[in-house]
Amino acid sequence: MEKNCPKCGKKLGLFYIKETCSECGCNLMYYNMESRLEEDHLKAEAEFKKLDEIKEKLTKFLPKKK
Repeated sequence: MEKNCPKCGKKLGLFYIKETCSECGCNLMYYNMESRLEEDHLKAEAEFKKLDEIKEKLTKFLPKKK
């Protein structure tokens, strides 16, 4: 199970810990960061929507304050 560089596809090895690819110089940590952040944002929104739905269901059964 080896990792590959996302830009050039060079095999980097299982324990490759450097920040950049030795072949093309691509920063492995920040490559394609915007799309990964957008995916995380969409996942978080979906989780909060589910949480709000659960909260609404639970508040129906709680006693209301006068």
